[in-house]
Amino acid sequence: MMFDVSPAAWQIGALLTLAMLLGAALIADLRQRRIPNRLVLLVLGAGCLVHVVGPVNDAAGLFSYWPGSLGAQGALLGALSGLALFLPLYALRATGAGDVKLMAGIGSFAGPVDTLNLTLFIFAMGGLLALLRMLWTGTLRRGLGNVMLMLLPMMGGGPGLFDPATHSVDRMPYVLAMVTGLLAYGAWIVASGAPLIRL
Repeated sequence: MMFDVSPAAWQIGALLTLAMLLGAALIADLRQRRIPNRLVLLVLGAGCLVHVVGPVNDAAGLFSYWPGSLGAQGALLGALSGLALFLPLYALRATGAGDVKLMAGIGSFAGPVDTLNLTLFIFAMGGLLALLRMLWTGTLRRGLGNVMLMLLPMMGGGPGLFDPATHSVDRMPYVLAMVTGLLAYGAWIVASGAPLIRL
């Protein structure tokens, strides 16, 4: 079922919906240090709905100069992409399960290709925010030491000694990196007109 709405109006409505939901997730993460499952399900459902009822054209999806819905399949593939890209962080205990599920919800809005591009920006903003936070709190040396502990086994330098539960300098609400990464990706698209990676 599609509604007779222009692609531009659909894009604005979808982006505003995503912004409101991410705003609620950011507030929850800052206050409670967790993202409620109901909110994650709402993000996922809204992303799928946006692509089921939106205007269809030959566009690349929501983050495009010629926006158009990707359909249910595109939304679900985007959700699976977000889940797959963030699961390694959860396995390393660098993020919580709520962050992984929220990224799946964001992926349902973005679609698979934009989810890949968006994840690069989120990781970059996450690193930048973590660096700024360590500089602000004076924990940069300890943070860099933790990075070395994580990388040592990958370089053949011994067993993994890093335990995020005991070595972590400070836990940053990762939704902040998601929001700033999304804004940075939007700015990149507006400035360059094209994603970093095209499939």
